[in-house]
Amino acid sequence: MKYRYKFFIIGIIALFFSSATFAQEGKMVAGIVTDGSTNSSLPGVNISVKGTTIGTSTGSEGDYSLTVPSLRDTLVFSFIGYQTRELPINGRTEINIQLLQQTVAGEELVVVGYGTQKKTTLTGSVSDIEGTTLEKSPSISLTNTFSGKLPGLVAQNRSGEPGENFANLLIRGRSTLGNNDPLIVIDGVPGREGLNNINPNDVASISVLKDASAAIYGARAANGVILVTTKRGVEGKPTISYSANQGFIQPTRMPEMADAATYADFLNYQAELNNEAIPYTQEDIEKYRNGSSPLTHPNTDWVDASIKDFSTQSRQNLSVSGGSDAIRYFISGNYLNQESIFKNGIHNYNVMGGRANIDATISDDLTVSVDFSVSEQNQKRPQHQTRKIVEYTFRNYPNTHDFFPTNGLPSAGSGDRNTAILGGNISGYRNEKTNLYQTSVSFEYDIPFVDGLGLESRISYDKEHIDYKEWATGWTLYNYNPDTDSYPAVHYGPTAPQLTERNDFRSFVNGNIRLTYQKGFADHQINTFIAMEQTEEKSNFLEAYRRDFTSDAVDQIFAGSTNNMQTDGSETRFARRNFFGRVSYNFDEKYLIDFNARYDGSTNFPADDRYGFFPGVSAGWVMSKESFMQSANFIDNLKLRASWGQMGNDQIIPFQYLATYNLTQGAVFGTDKTIRPGTERGVEPNPNVTWEIATTTNLGLDAEFWDGLLGITLDAFKTRRENILTPRIASVPAYAGLELPDENLGIVENKGFELALTHRNRATEGLNYSIRGNVSYAKNKIINMDEAIGTPDWQSEEGKPMGSTLLYNAIGIYRSQEEIDNSPHPPGTRVYDLKYEDVNGDGNINSLDRVRMPMTATPEVIFGANFSIWYENFDLNVFFQGQTRAWKYFWIPQGRFGNVIEDFAQNRPGPNNPNSKYPHVYSAEDQISAWESDFWLYDASFIRLKNVELGYTLANSFIQKIGLQSTRVYINGFNLLTFLDELDYVDPEGDEFRGSHYPQNRVFNFGINITL
Repeated sequence: MKYRYKFFIIGIIALFFSSATFAQEGKMVAGIVTDGSTNSSLPGVNISVKGTTIGTSTGSEGDYSLTVPSLRDTLVFSFIGYQTRELPINGRTEINIQLLQQTVAGEELVVVGYGTQKKTTLTGSVSDIEGTTLEKSPSISLTNTFSGKLPGLVAQNRSGEPGENFANLLIRGRSTLGNNDPLIVIDGVPGREGLNNINPNDVASISVLKDASAAIYGARAANGVILVTTKRGVEGKPTISYSANQGFIQPTRMPEMADAATYADFLNYQAELNNEAIPYTQEDIEKYRNGSSPLTHPNTDWVDASIKDFSTQSRQNLSVSGGSDAIRYFISGNYLNQESIFKNGIHNYNVMGGRANIDATISDDLTVSVDFSVSEQNQKRPQHQTRKIVEYTFRNYPNTHDFFPTNGLPSAGSGDRNTAILGGNISGYRNEKTNLYQTSVSFEYDIPFVDGLGLESRISYDKEHIDYKEWATGWTLYNYNPDTDSYPAVHYGPTAPQLTERNDFRSFVNGNIRLTYQKGFADHQINTFIAMEQTEEKSNFLEAYRRDFTSDAVDQIFAGSTNNMQTDGSETRFARRNFFGRVSYNFDEKYLIDFNARYDGSTNFPADDRYGFFPGVSAGWVMSKESFMQSANFIDNLKLRASWGQMGNDQIIPFQYLATYNLTQGAVFGTDKTIRPGTERGVEPNPNVTWEIATTTNLGLDAEFWDGLLGITLDAFKTRRENILTPRIASVPAYAGLELPDENLGIVENKGFELALTHRNRATEGLNYSIRGNVSYAKNKIINMDEAIGTPDWQSEEGKPMGSTLLYNAIGIYRSQEEIDNSPHPPGTRVYDLKYEDVNGDGNINSLDRVRMPMTATPEVIFGANFSIWYENFDLNVFFQGQTRAWKYFWIPQGRFGNVIEDFAQNRPGPNNPNSKYPHVYSAEDQISAWESDFWLYDASFIRLKNVELGYTLANSFIQKIGLQSTRVYINGFNLLTFLDELDYVDPEGDEFRGSHYPQNRVFNFGINITL
């Protein structure tokens, strides 16, 4: 915890010196600089007094203050990519100004593969967002800030566990039976680790390549590409920015479970169904209800006993940026911490990180850049699996104690499931420490005497070290014996401590060199490059295990017994070599064409078939520049786009083309009866294994109307993925007993559309607002996967979306014996059991009646809407996010195997509830109503108030007295409310069918941003 306040102290020191450094004689002028198109604030804008060396730059929220010699001077506002503006002060002390994006070479740029392109000449389907927008989310993870903001990007937060609180990312849904992870490119380096832990305050922009624009990444691009660009320094006086925020966390949703009286009544109900003796009398139930005998008849709310009302998270950031025409720099440091939601819990996650991006102009022709980042992540968890602790929390028996009321001893009434203590270190711990170092050195050289010709190169070296340690100890709980009024101890877990330690090492080297050419000839513009890139990865691990420690006071490997100790270790290597290039041409920025091509080689494939060619072509037509469109003066921009490309996916288990052997315990050889290690043949090799190929077609439209009052981006796409690795089932069934390799047989088709709308306006003087909305639809289906011969059409995976499951079709609940007698039903069916459809019409209900449901947990439709308002010193940002056409299977055994959900107990069938909401729920796992059916398949559609932020920028007349450029305070929230979903028990984004995942976080947060 000592690190938490380091940046705060540094900030105070900076404030102290600033009061002496920046205070000047003269008149103070202050204001806010914003983007004239989006109304978003612009940090880093250079502001100077014309004809002098006096100047400053805007802070993180676009605020500035500057002491000028005279109120008759002129201010000059300049920023890369924006038009420079000169504005006479004319006696004013507050000047708010909007800068417009340039319409020439410095126009608004979008980061694409191995470079940037002007937005007006972009022909591919690319979504992008500024880092300042992502900063408004209090989420501890960068990926959680993506949800609903980038059309085509599915970001689902599956868990809120500290250190695991990240989003799963998909671009345009799922397109393959194998690995669907997109390629991550950080500051131009493909395949870098650490996306989740990048500080959002360090991010300049995020771009998502979704069509042929991704083909420049070849055999790694089939799942799309996410480009992360961090901030760099700009010319100007040093700007010091400090921010701190404190958040309070609670689960978004936990199931409401029955209390002890309801639970006892429910067990009586189940006993009656099973013709068993009733376990609880009415007197027992009443004692549970009124609490008159807390020792013998407890009523424990395990959620309340185990989960805090609030836990905490915090983040601090400090950065300095600036520079001259010779050298520019951005240097930052950050610290974050997130704590456990468990009472007495040891869950904790903290990250300390730093980044330095430095650009130096060596000469008129040569620029050199050096980037370095470092992070240390520390994750601490209890020895028990987190998902089990969560499951036990809401399924523990409510008629058992957490702690005995007489002496405070922890109870063993729920066996080894006492979650009031399991979240702590009573059974040991699991600690994981990750150190990640990333470095890059690059240069850009304009070759003399050949106008437009240049040479660029980058080499990157990353190193990662993971130190994992698991310490497992036994623990003691207590029972109550009413006959002797005593509390006998019960021991759980290992009889003596056990220790596992593991060290993972990974190194990553990536280098490329590019020959570039950019030239304009009258109305003709050409931008092209050819390049070569090499990547090498190496990883290895060492693991040691010992048991039977004599004491739990020393958790070091030497202290364990040498009997039955174990060691393990291995090493892997991987390499890629690539040749690629791009040609971009446009005529008068009206007719546009881009061609990408990449020739990729990967060690995942046999030496004689290691390389593949991946082309991509896209074209655009800016119709609004045609003479016949000039009369339509309400059209600011109208561009049509089309693209086609082929990309690969080489994310497979490596070396499948080689024969493999597995180590075994061996056998006894020789007279000494010693076991000799042995080997056995593994899966047969596949000498023809190759990459998947995705052929993608995209049609798009970009338009703006009425001076930016309405913006539209529309894309329609279709992707056919071939060569997907899948088992050959039809020709070689599983019962043949052969261990055959997967083959490139699978085919999947994915298609859909994306629509983004924007509206921005200035309502009155000082009041500005903007609205941004987007919706994406993507639906996939399996074309071929070599299914077993004889598979019924209704059970076939072909023609269905990936991830669809076989479920019985529940067509109601039996309400009478007559209904049962007059319909096919499983043996043992009773009144109030589920009724299943006899799909094949054979008069029996069995596994052949299961239907492949066209529903999966991956949403087919995602959407987001952002509302921003600026009025004087106040700003408000409200963001909604949601999904539809997603389903979640949820069922848990109720009663004897754990507590019952309150809704299930209150709406169970019986004489007083003949039209019950639910069928009979017995205690057995194989009960008829518990067969996997669509009755338990819930619509996981939802609309979520994802983020709200209200900020206030302090008046400059106040902050100038202590030498600050700007100070902004704010409050915000994350995952605040969820609407319209059917899942009342768990969060609809969770992926555990029993809801046993660490719940997602609702965050209430306040913070401050200070710029010097």
